[in-house]
Amino acid sequence: GVPRAALQLLPGQGETVGAALVGDAGVQGVMFTGSTEVARILQRTLAQRLGAHGLPVPLIAETGGQNAMIVDSSALAEQVVQDVMSSAFDSAGQRCSALRVLCLQEDVAERTLAMLKGAMAEARIGNPALLATDIGPVIDAEAQGGIERHIAAMQQRGHAVHRMALPAEAGQGSFVAPALIEIGGIDELEREVFGPVLHVLRYRRRDLPRLMAAINTTGYGLTMGVHTRIDETVDFVRRHGEAGNLYVNRNMVGAVVGVQPFGGEGLSGTGPKAGGPLYLYRLLARAPHDVLPRALAFCAPDAARPSQGTPPAAALAALGDWAAHTGRDALAAQCDQLSRAGCQPTSRVLRGPTGEQNVYHLHPREAALCLAG
Repeated sequence: GVPRAALQLLPGQGETVGAALVGDAGVQGVMFTGSTEVARILQRTLAQRLGAHGLPVPLIAETGGQNAMIVDSSALAEQVVQDVMSSAFDSAGQRCSALRVLCLQEDVAERTLAMLKGAMAEARIGNPALLATDIGPVIDAEAQGGIERHIAAMQQRGHAVHRMALPAEAGQGSFVAPALIEIGGIDELEREVFGPVLHVLRYRRRDLPRLMAAINTTGYGLTMGVHTRIDETVDFVRRHGEAGNLYVNRNMVGAVVGVQPFGGEGLSGTGPKAGGPLYLYRLLARAPHDVLPRALAFCAPDAARPSQGTPPAAALAALGDWAAHTGRDALAAQCDQLSRAGCQPTSRVLRGPTGEQNVYHLHPREAALCLAG
């Protein structure tokens, strides 16, 4: 078991207990799950001091996302509906990975929406302690009020809204009737709505690049899904989607530790991914220079996919050569160390259930500034 002194539970409000902990010099690392706004506050607070070893205090933040699923006309509608229901409404939509925006190719939008509304009508709202319940309440009355205000505001703006009916047993408590809201574009959403609300937009096949750009423009990058039977579409979304986790032809929730490392980019988090091979190394005051080879040692050699050199890697090699030829041995050694630590993208296939492939991609930072005097 875990030693008693190694794990302490201190319940309380973030404004009081959380603020006191983060500001205390004895705290040498912070792992946070919550909103982007609070993550920024934590970042500013920790930036005001250094850890015991004179280095920045590690912060691992996993925040929310305007998570989208793209469905084209080749997708199997029955599977789409099943995966949308679980992705959008499991846990009453109160998962950071939950589906927020369903993007339907216009050719299949009407049929898919009709099936989705039928599935919603069959879902059961009620006491989450009962196995027969599909959708429970949201966390509290404050969250309930915020979600209801959003739905009402969208209705007032003229958006088509479809809602499930609340049963009599859901008359008490913080229940929210799940809603479908049609929108014209993802830019109409000012923030993430953390609850059982699914926004739906329609797109034309030729506008897929524009749709991807609009999704990326939100600044979030947590989860993304795609349902298609066209390999080229999967590859396009994979190459252009800016999200920490991409799910292909399945639901978007329920990442499994060690199988689907979970985390986002941009406004959705700092990384490294929770449940991934680099997570615990981030908490070390001084990480070993060979972190990447150590972390990926559990993957069989034949599981690694070949990767191509990148401009940053080429620039680092050029800097190392220049340093070696000009007698700057310390700089040359540092360049060599960085190169061996992994400045090129790499992909590994993680162990997982039969019939499912889980690929873990690692990419270097997009740009590095090297000043040589």
